[in-house]
Order: sequence, then C-alpha cells, then structure tokens
Amino acid sequence: MKSVDVVIPCYNYGHYLPDCVESVLMQEGVKVRILIIDDCSSDNSGAVGKAIAQKNDCVEFRAHLKNCGHIATYNEGLLSWASADYSLLLSADDALAKGALARAVQVMEGHKNVGMTYGLAQYINGEKYLPETPALSNNFNIISSEDFLNYCFVRGNALESPTAVVRTKLQQRLGGYDPELPHSGDMEMWMRFASNGPVGVVHAVQAYYRIHDRNMSRDYYNNLLRDSREVIKACEKILLNWGDRFSNSSAWRAMMYQRLIEECYWVAGKAFEKGDIEGFRECYEFVTSFYHNAPVSKFLWRLRIKKMIGLPMWKTIKPCLNCIRSIHKNMPESQYVLEPRQVRLNGWWPKKTMGYETIETA
Repeated sequence: MKSVDVVIPCYNYGHYLPDCVESVLMQEGVKVRILIIDDCSSDNSGAVGKAIAQKNDCVEFRAHLKNCGHIATYNEGLLSWASADYSLLLSADDALAKGALARAVQVMEGHKNVGMTYGLAQYINGEKYLPETPALSNNFNIISSEDFLNYCFVRGNALESPTAVVRTKLQQRLGGYDPELPHSGDMEMWMRFASNGPVGVVHAVQAYYRIHDRNMSRDYYNNLLRDSREVIKACEKILLNWGDRFSNSSAWRAMMYQRLIEECYWVAGKAFEKGDIEGFRECYEFVTSFYHNAPVSKFLWRLRIKKMIGLPMWKTIKPCLNCIRSIHKNMPESQYVLEPRQVRLNGWWPKKTMGYETIETA
C-alpha cells in the first residue's frame, strides 16, 4: 500500500477543517499522513486543528506564531515535511472525493514517467455536508508534455489544485511555489511538472472545490488584470527554463497573449457598459500595452470605438450590434453561481473541448 502525505494549510477556515480532514482520513487503498498548518488564524482554526491531531495518530498540527502567507505555508509542508511516495496540497475549505488518492496513485504506479495526476473538481458553494459526486467513467489518460503545456498557454489553467497528486521527490527537485506568483503559482507549478514529463488525468471527480463570492465589481476588474499579469510572468518563466525543449513554444506565447487580451477586452467592455470608466481605462491600457504581442487589431479597434463615441451613444446603438458580437458569448457574468440541481465540474479531460461542464441532477 503506497503512502500519500497531505498538506492542509489553514487560515480562518476552522469551520471547514473537520470535513476537509475527514475526507482524507476516509481514503481507501493508500496510507495517509496529514499535516495541518494554521497560519496564525484569527478564528478557532488553531483549536480545531489541535483537537483533530490529538484524536488521530496520522495527523500532525503546526501553528505559526505570525502569518507567513500561503506560499511560504505551502512550501513548508511540501518541501520540508512531506516524505511519502506521493503528496497533495489541500486547502482547508476544500475536500477530497471518495477514492481520489487511490485512483491517482494507481495511474502513477503504472506509468513511472508520470510526475503528476489530476482529475475533475466538483464546485460547491456553502454546503456544510459534501454532496454526492456524479458517476463518471473512472478512465484515465496520459497527456504528453506538449499537449498539456499547449492547453495551459492557449486555454489557461487545466485543473484545480486539490485534485493534483504529485511524486514527492519530483516536487522537491522542482522546488516550491514561487512567492512572486501568489495568484498563478498553481498553474506555473503544473506547467513545471509537465515540462519534465507527461501528466495523468482521471475521468472522475477527485475533489470538491469551494466557491466563494465573486462578482463583476471593481475588485473583479483589478483581480483579472493582476491575474493576467501573473499568468504572463508564469508562462514566461516556463519558457525561459524549458522552452527550448518544445518546438511550438513561440506559438504558445503568441496564443497566450491573444487569449489574455481577448479576456481583458471582454471585461473592458463590461466595465464600459456599467459606467465604470476607470475600470475601462485600466483594461484598455493593459490591452494596448501588449498589442504588439498578438494580432488583436479587431478587438482594439472596438475598444477605441467605444471610447470615442461615449457611453450614452453606445447604449443607443448596442442593440443593433448584438447579433455580430461573438467574443465570449458563453461567459456569463457570474460563471461560478450554481443553480439548484446543477453540478459544475472543472478540469481538462482531453476528450472534452472545454474545461468546464455542467451536469443537471435529479
């Protein structure tokens, strides 16, 4: 029976921590050790984590005397503590699905060149109890380095972090999360693994990923621009270190810039139509600053038209133009809000065209 070390960083998620830990303890087919690291929470996380460790011999608890931040906390567990064959980073507000660790380990035991295996994440909102997962095939695929990297550059992050089981020795050889990438470090880490070998993916729900409130506010615009800049830094870092291994790296870079600029164009348009001129200006400046990196003249031209004619005139002519707008038609304003009876899964299964799928339940 193989061993998996699970690092659970916790900051003010004491109310979710018992369910998170229980989801690891109930895993079958593998031996688990758990490290809970409380990063100086202001809630009862410390007391909850300590009590859990006292009741379970395979659970260890640490408490920071000062807040170290999530990147340093991740690296403490993954680089300094983990020693099992495999390891997993699991946020205290997320949880594992039944059989997740055994499925991932089985793939990597059968394919020694695979350094990381992931699966689908089921989005949950504020549920106290974990819902049932939809029945999927439980098949797996081995994705080549080139295909996985191409997806990340062209589409974005291929998976949610609680589904990623990695080889501990490879993790420690590749190093920890980059403190310069606090919001895109997970995607950069997956690309780091993919640059050093193929990636496994299981067609099963491997984890529950908790969604917190997100909306089309100024914070949304600012966060998108921040994340876009970090994604650029993450992708450029991968190309700098391993780009010469892949003949398509130049094309990946161009497609990455185009994707980010198109997304920013969409958000700029939303900001403009909501009357948020400052948000529009910030997005517009981001687009124009990277205009030379991708052929996006039609998008930039549309932004310039909006800027030139002003908001009142745009509201007058917009209904006539709706029929020809095709940018991000399938991207709702709140893509994370789940309707009753809907199950939303995320994670790139290579036989799908998109990363997201929504399933209607009974």
